[in-house]
Amino acid sequence: MVSTGRQLLGRVRRPATGNAAMGVFGLVVAVGALFLTYSLVSSMADAMPLLSTTAIVFLGIGMWLVVWVVLDMAASRFRA
Repeated sequence: MVSTGRQLLGRVRRPATGNAAMGVFGLVVAVGALFLTYSLVSSMADAMPLLSTTAIVFLGIGMWLVVWVVLDMAASRFRA
């Protein structure tokens, strides 16, 4: 079955509100996970005393992005 460009573009395009909602939910999950495991994270960050705060911030941002991508992929897979 051959798809036209317009049909293909209609399938690829999604509303941005779904992506933003996944981003907000991913941020909440990442902050919650960082809060629950903060003692472990801070003890691991003590290995680099000058950059410990930077390491914690980068870990939090990395967790947020990973959760966001996973949630967005799962939502797009199960969307009709």
